[in-house]
Amino acid sequence: MINIILADHQRIFRIGMASVLAAEDDFRIVGQPHSVDQLLHGLEKFRPHVLLLSSAYLGTLDEIKRIADRQHTAILLLAEAGDPVSMTFSTDLQGVIQRSTPESTVVHCVRHLARGGRVLRITHHQSADDRQDSVGIRVRQRLSPLELRIVVFVVQGYRNREIALRMGTTEQAVKNSLRRIFDKTGVYDRVQLALFVLHHRILAGDPVSAIPPLALHSVAAIPSLRGLSRRATVN
Repeated sequence: MINIILADHQRIFRIGMASVLAAEDDFRIVGQPHSVDQLLHGLEKFRPHVLLLSSAYLGTLDEIKRIADRQHTAILLLAEAGDPVSMTFSTDLQGVIQRSTPESTVVHCVRHLARGGRVLRITHHQSADDRQDSVGIRVRQRLSPLELRIVVFVVQGYRNREIALRMGTTEQAVKNSLRRIFDKTGVYDRVQLALFVLHHRILAGDPVSAIPPLALHSVAAIPSLRGLSRRATVN
């Protein structure tokens, strides 16, 4: 059995990735810490084989690595796309991959590290499976650039009020857009949406550049986004 600690600062990503890892018969998640103190305590107590570590924890990497080395725990760093900082740590860690790496590859990397191997996959190249993701392609075509941007924010863990502030619109408009996104993707809540995006990586890109600046301030004025009933799943 491969014991894993999943330390990621984005709650929805953490839930989605935990679901993917827990589906493997030989994986056991022994901790999902929310803070550095919890992470350090978990490393000492559970002695995991592999630590999946968000780049948000790089500020305390020396302390984390000291404990991990003593416990013979391999560290797999989840790097943000285009983050040059993560590359500077690639020689000190057993593994570095992009957060956008497909979940099947993450599973393979965890097993490889548990066996004493090393992984360096800073740049994710589109695989044949990605190119053949007909479901993801169809869903992306159905979503507007504005809806795709909301998907990105949701997967990154932002709440509706935070999304509204970043997009210059109202919280109700974001909720209404989320209902449309749920209908188009066939999911029923934010966690399911995160899992859907984990499986269909074509939706994970940030489409900010595709949205004209004025569009970010006009969501509330779109008639089709008004008047829908409130549901807890979009909060």
